[in-house]
Amino acid sequence: MAITLNQIAELCGVSRGTVDRALHNKGRVRPELAARIKRVAAEHGYTPNRAGMALSRAGRPIKIGVVLHSADTPFIRMVLEACRREAARLAGFSTKVIFRISRTLDPLEQVAMIDDLLEQHQLSGLAIMPLASALVEDKLNTLIDEHHLPVVTFNTDLPHSRRICYIGQDNRAAGRTAAALMRLVTGGQGVVSAMIGPSEYHYAYTDRLVGFRQELTQTASGLCLTETKIASDEVGCAQQAAEALLRDTPALRGIYVITPGYAGVCAALAASGRAGEVHLILHDEIAANLHALRDGVADFLIGQDAEEQGARPLALLADYIQLGRRPEKTFFHTDIRVLLRHNIGNLL
Repeated sequence: MAITLNQIAELCGVSRGTVDRALHNKGRVRPELAARIKRVAAEHGYTPNRAGMALSRAGRPIKIGVVLHSADTPFIRMVLEACRREAARLAGFSTKVIFRISRTLDPLEQVAMIDDLLEQHQLSGLAIMPLASALVEDKLNTLIDEHHLPVVTFNTDLPHSRRICYIGQDNRAAGRTAAALMRLVTGGQGVVSAMIGPSEYHYAYTDRLVGFRQELTQTASGLCLTETKIASDEVGCAQQAAEALLRDTPALRGIYVITPGYAGVCAALAASGRAGEVHLILHDEIAANLHALRDGVADFLIGQDAEEQGARPLALLADYIQLGRRPEKTFFHTDIRVLLRHNIGNLL
């Protein structure tokens, strides 16, 4: 017969409430005592019952905050939809998910959203797409250190924060993958350009560029790398930048589009009549990009699994808060999916 909370309390010489707080990471238990309680529970095969816990929490659900940025981009909308589906599933286990959604890359706005969540709700955990800012990192570390709030990052990471884990693509590896593909299709000759929009506060974008640079410069080839900065991720702005690049660079053999604005680059390349001659690599399995692959405008598409990035952060936090189950690793890297027109039939 499985051991009970009361029996664990007797073995450890503490109250049942102390055992409950230690096993479910509710704070107010000395770290060494919490470790001893968890060790005794593990040694005796204690397994929490989530359904039973949900019943015991009737009327007082745990609350998990979710903070996202760049909400106007098609891929992040897919991530948000996956978050909402997982939130609906967790509602059956007495878990309430509260969203704060931004369309900008403003660290001050993101910190204000976190503060608003804390003021309005008694949070048990936070899932966040963090911006690359010392303000955001300091805020997260304060939540973790002073409020004992578990934090999970997703899609973008702050690797020097004390979050419990990150779910998302290894963006440097994705950039290196794009560079290797570019070498293949260009034969290692000519000019290639990496196009990137505003990225000061976005680690995912800057890491893709770093990986792309590293792979192209560390491997001897005849490729010349240029970088094209786009003033914004808007389609029209990206199209104008791509038109200028195509017009002014006769030796151009490839474009790697790191940030949204993909449709504008595709439109410029198609209109130039140089599709196929100038090879194009995009990110994200969104409908417009899949059609660009099918139509021969783009050569490759690098996918990063919106479903996993949206659902797993909430599932891991719920397990951590309700069951005391810490994630088994720090990085949950999603697949780097390489798509081309030959393997997208079932996605269109």
